[in-house]
Amino acid sequence: MTSAAHEQITFAWWNTSLAPSAKSRSTPEQRDVACSVIMYLIRANGADFIALGEMSEDDFRYVSEVCKFEGYVFCSEITSIGRSSFDVCYIYNSEKILISLTKDIVSVKGGATLKIAKKVELFVAGSESLFHIFISHWPSRLWCAKNDASRHLFGIRLRDSINDVIAEDVKNPFVILLGDYNDEPFDDSLSQQVMASRDVELVHRREHLFYNPFWKYLCKVTNDQPVAGSYYYKSGEITRWHTFDQVIFSHAFIEAREWKLATECDHIVEIPLYTALVKSSSSKFDHLPVYGTIERVN
Repeated sequence: MTSAAHEQITFAWWNTSLAPSAKSRSTPEQRDVACSVIMYLIRANGADFIALGEMSEDDFRYVSEVCKFEGYVFCSEITSIGRSSFDVCYIYNSEKILISLTKDIVSVKGGATLKIAKKVELFVAGSESLFHIFISHWPSRLWCAKNDASRHLFGIRLRDSINDVIAEDVKNPFVILLGDYNDEPFDDSLSQQVMASRDVELVHRREHLFYNPFWKYLCKVTNDQPVAGSYYYKSGEITRWHTFDQVIFSHAFIEAREWKLATECDHIVEIPLYTALVKSSSSKFDHLPVYGTIERVN
């Protein structure tokens, strides 16, 4: 690993579509596609931390055996919560990242257990700062409607967990939120409850705000642009593209005292052959990977 490689860290998220609710529905061919996407994220995008959603233990075993990449460690975080499960796994570059802690963030509403996030605390080589990563896969709008009160509650409880980190940290902490929220950047759960803003200058001035760079992926810029979001709903009557998958950054990365958010970043990974699968009516795949890169401040 070159010294230059240690000057930046890339965090990625991908909803694999292999196992909704951690119950596998994948074929060997679909698992091979998943492996190809994971390897692309590592080789082409330089991903150092990849969180995967809609994974089962069977899918995890397959990709961890087939997608072996030197220096990368595969971790299953599939855990039973109430009557369902966290369906999250992650892969990390052990030459650059040390995992310190993982924790389930949940909330109870009536008889339901809400899976708010999987929290991962980690250190980066050459830095003493602790990074707080919150990986979320919030429920589909088929099961929790857009304006359901629970969608607000997901955002409120995630923000509560962020506030706990802020209260414990003597400095403005490095916090990264990533996942499939099944909400757009402008929906209240993220923009109001989490306080994730599109206004980078305002985030720079106000420590409690987060910066969400995914606002810019709400529409196609040109007809030649193949994607206009991260999730493709094949039966959409008004729009088929939605920006449900996002990577969101705390004020510390905008203040840029030790690490800063890289500005030269496409954020949504467009792989032509895989994008064709996402848009195909005969394919189960419907999400594109997303990522964000941070750089060390010299």
